[in-house]
Amino acid sequence: MSSKTLAGKLAEVMGEVGYISKGGTNSAQGYKYVMASQVADTIREKLAARGIVIVPGDIVLLSEEKSPSGKQTVLTFKYSWHLIDGDSGQQITICSLGAGADSGDKHVYKATTGALKYALLTTFLIPTGDDPENDASEVIAKAAKEVFKDVVKPVSGGTEKADGDWGF
Repeated sequence: MSSKTLAGKLAEVMGEVGYISKGGTNSAQGYKYVMASQVADTIREKLAARGIVIVPGDIVLLSEEKSPSGKQTVLTFKYSWHLIDGDSGQQITICSLGAGADSGDKHVYKATTGALKYALLTTFLIPTGDDPENDASEVIAKAAKEVFKDVVKPVSGGTEKADGDWGF
């Protein structure tokens, strides 16, 4: 059995993972993005080498609405993901939000894929060259406010203590 804690093993993974460049292109909207498979491929072997698995936990539907065109359904979920150390049984749970829009049955899969990708990116502090706050949808921002309520509030200045109004 390993003498390292789960947090210690995760810190090692974090130290090994570097920048992920954008390998996908959305030709319809003309932008590049980091694909979920790139993130999973970057993390999977490093976790497995340390006997760490990641499994989904609770999934909570936060909202279901129609897109502005009315042609797609937009679902927003809160996900929990469990990082479990196979050596010690220690567990850390991380949460993320995911939203998916589709006119058929793919909105759930889109939301899940995005939620896992961003859970891994944020947990392991992986830079991708984007600032998601620049184009975050209002749906995600409202869902974050609902999920986290008064626990986390926006910071209006660089070094101030977090407090203030969400602005909705």
